[in-house]
Amino acid sequence: MRLPRSAILIVVLLAALLLSGCGFHLRRSAVLLPTMQRMVVRVNRDSALRRGLALALRASGVHLADAPGPGIAVLNVPVARFQTRALAATGFARVGEYSVLYHVVFEVQGPQGKVLLPRESVDMRRSYTFDRTQVIGSPAEQEVIRKSLIQDMVQAILLRLQAFSSGSHQD
Repeated sequence: MRLPRSAILIVVLLAALLLSGCGFHLRRSAVLLPTMQRMVVRVNRDSALRRGLALALRASGVHLADAPGPGIAVLNVPVARFQTRALAATGFARVGEYSVLYHVVFEVQGPQGKVLLPRESVDMRRSYTFDRTQVIGSPAEQEVIRKSLIQDMVQAILLRLQAFSSGSHQD
């Protein structure tokens, strides 16, 4: 049994209306200052964050360079670390809930070495429950949480770069 085209159109329109009503929107590329259109990304240890930032910056039209030089800004991330903490204990003093904290510090230096965006830190946190009977799923769940935090951190840094760029901070 095939649905008529009008029924399919109504379903698509309702889905679009529901998504727009809940605040859903596609992630857009950032509009950055001309002095940030050529950039080097330096991240201490966290290669997944570096890859995510590189992809997002390229999507925003930024040319990524391998090394600093004339006309090249530097996005420096000296601190990017995860920390896991116990939040709640179950009976018999066993941990039942954990929190994963992602702490990142970043700054942007302009092409001439002048600080464009001073050091800022961003902390993001997710919590999850731990079930001793489901030991196999716990490391996988923690990895999913870490990947999600990295994606969110990339967007947070890009939003901060765009907010800075749309302000009156012209070089």
